[in-house]
Amino acid sequence: MSTVTVYKKGKRFRVEFSRLPGQSFGPWSFAETIRDLTVSALLEPLQARDLVMDAAVKGSATSQTGR
Repeated sequence: MSTVTVYKKGKRFRVEFSRLPGQSFGPWSFAETIRDLTVSALLEPLQARDLVMDAAVKGSATSQTGR
């Protein structure tokens, strides 16, 4: 199973996928990041929101993807 990591950079967020090493996506707003994670990582909306909120508090957060 692959993972997705969300990083907070200032007021924006970047996303990295373990299956795409060396590539990052973004920067996006809080809402845009949640929306992207529901499509690209197949996370449920609440799971995506929790992941982005964790990154907002801790600086980064990682979760397994739905793929």
